Amino acid sequence: MSLESVEAMGRIVAAVPPRRAKLVEIPGLHPELVEALSRQGVRRLYSHQLEAYERLRSGENTVVATATASGKSLCYKIPAFENALESAANRALLLYPTKALAQDQLGKIRAFNLRGVHAATYDGDTPRALRADVRRKSNVVLTNPDMLNVGILPYHDAWGDFFRNLRVVAVDEAHVLRGVFGSHVATVLRRLRRVAALHGADPRFVLTSATIANPQELAESLTGLPFSLVDEDGASSGERRVVFRNPPLLDKEKGERRSLLTEGALVFAELVRRGVRTIAFARTRKGAELIYRYAADRLGVNLARRISPYRAGYTARERREIEGRLFRGELLGAVSTNALELGVDVGALDAVVCCGYPGSIASIWQQWGRAGRGEEPSLAVYIAGRDALDQYLYENPKRVLGRRVEAARVTLENPYILGPHLVAAAHEAPLDDGDEEYFGPAYQQVVEELAESGKLLESGERMIYTGGGNPARDISLRSASSETVMIADNNGELIGTAEASRAPSELHPGATYLHRGNAYEIEDLDLAAHRAVARRVPNRYYTRPRIETDVEIMEEVKKRELANGAMLRWGRVRTTDTVTHYKKVQVADDREVGVFPLDLPDVVLETQAFWITLPPLPKGARPSFESFGGALHAAEHGVIGLLPLFAMCDRSDIGGLSIPVHRQTRLPTIFVYDGYPGGVGISERGYETFGSLARDTLGAIVRCPCERGCPACIQSPKCGNWNEPLNKGGAVSLLRYLLGQVSRYPTL
Repeated sequence: MSLESVEAMGRIVAAVPPRRAKLVEIPGLHPELVEALSRQGVRRLYSHQLEAYERLRSGENTVVATATASGKSLCYKIPAFENALESAANRALLLYPTKALAQDQLGKIRAFNLRGVHAATYDGDTPRALRADVRRKSNVVLTNPDMLNVGILPYHDAWGDFFRNLRVVAVDEAHVLRGVFGSHVATVLRRLRRVAALHGADPRFVLTSATIANPQELAESLTGLPFSLVDEDGASSGERRVVFRNPPLLDKEKGERRSLLTEGALVFAELVRRGVRTIAFARTRKGAELIYRYAADRLGVNLARRISPYRAGYTARERREIEGRLFRGELLGAVSTNALELGVDVGALDAVVCCGYPGSIASIWQQWGRAGRGEEPSLAVYIAGRDALDQYLYENPKRVLGRRVEAARVTLENPYILGPHLVAAAHEAPLDDGDEEYFGPAYQQVVEELAESGKLLESGERMIYTGGGNPARDISLRSASSETVMIADNNGELIGTAEASRAPSELHPGATYLHRGNAYEIEDLDLAAHRAVARRVPNRYYTRPRIETDVEIMEEVKKRELANGAMLRWGRVRTTDTVTHYKKVQVADDREVGVFPLDLPDVVLETQAFWITLPPLPKGARPSFESFGGALHAAEHGVIGLLPLFAMCDRSDIGGLSIPVHRQTRLPTIFVYDGYPGGVGISERGYETFGSLARDTLGAIVRCPCERGCPACIQSPKCGNWNEPLNKGGAVSLLRYLLGQVSRYPTL
């Protein structure tokens, strides 16, 4: 692609230079493995591959954090193959976040054609007739955390020979193991260590990760073991031209821009038209389908045949077909969710278009890394959405290019997550005091609570599971609470599910529910029966609930002083949400149709939060609620909008409340809390990085060209108060006050 054509894609912000490979000689491996590597074109190793191998062979648990396409998978395959070739009895367990990635890696392992390596996947797609053979004969088993939780650990007696000889456990793409999902997987990995020990094994762990701020800390939090870090990347990379593009502004005052999906389709179609092999990444399944449809319309019939959408929800056969066509070059482009972000090999690509913030800066680099593998040059495009975080990154590309990536956090102290796993662990083998080694300092208290509730029975010095069935089946690794609401149509056919805690705000009577591009209106919500009934309607409206929130401080754990006498605190809180009304809005023109009352039970959440208190208002000051309350509210929205950059989470994972006088602090207070029962470390990360978070938030609000506030700075699509009131200028004054840039009390 010519320089002129690259410039047409948007604002060129950087040309990342190529990097030469650091190659080293292959160590004294088994001769069959050396020969197999040679057949694969591997005659020397990258320096980080050798370092990881040597650390593992010396008995160290190792985490490898290098760039996409740097050959991280060999860091665990070589030790797994070596163990299998030394003795066919030696076993390795390889964990992948998705079934698709495990299947892709199985094909690559079989391509080595090593006679002593018997590899197989064991997941929900494995035919039951073959499962016993996998348990008995396979010495390299590929699976995912969900199957390990529900289909392997509870039946460890049947896997006795496998666990007795387990030598290596690999966890691929560990950077996705954060927040609720990561905290669940951390507990599953502790159960795995415990089961292995019951069978007399003490395997070494090797984790691979994209670049994140805390790979060693994450590895140790996930497993409870000490780790060595390998992060000196020895792989080569080609030159990467980086382009940032902002959809054109349509209404300056309202901050309205052309649709991100339309812009993504335009850029993707133009690249495909020029013969550039491209992947466009969308944030949602619906977004991927729409970008594909818009691009196909622009390309015409012939070129449209050479592009395809790709996402979870397709059958395994459909996904394999699309992957194969990409790999063989039959497709010029694909529009995908992050399903193609995680390492499935689709061959050589020239360009990646990232349509909106994918959840972390690490994910941006992961997506960009899908193009230009080896020493080939590539194009990386970032298209900003209209929200605050996207616009901030467009204005501050160094925030991405400087590799100032986020820290991934998990917690072992959330009783809503730990409790069900301790019940599952007791089903696997009775618990005793020694199990605190695996499950951390919250173990004793949570076990006592489980005993009091009757879920565990104390017998001597052990805790026994007395229930029936497999309790691991009641655990959803993707949410903090396993309680869900089933959504069905009038004929009783299942449409979808939603977390029970979100049901009053998302599935209230009259709410619009979207599923696979279709619109449904909720007719009835029965929280006791965990059931909602919906009917298909034209996609003409969307709904927004009005939520009254109360935050009660339960425990202050830590605090520090900010500027001008303001204080920052972190601890445990109890939030109470009451959905009082909902607003019906036309999709076509955002015109409000009406506001309707609701009568629903409160939703109570015990979680973690940080909160900011300002000094009392100066004597005689009487600012209006619109000016002062609006300043607090706008600052709260601004901070929540950028916190995902620091905490590796989604904006919807965070809640907030701002109030001129809180009933407990008796001071102007802003709360920012984790939106999950028990908390998952998001607000704690906000507490730790508050100075940087506040400065970045201030910069985003000041640089936004709107006059009174818009989605790019202080408006929130999830605001329970319908973004009322908001005071953009007041938020600027407030943040400057908290940072010590001014001493005048905000809004006065």
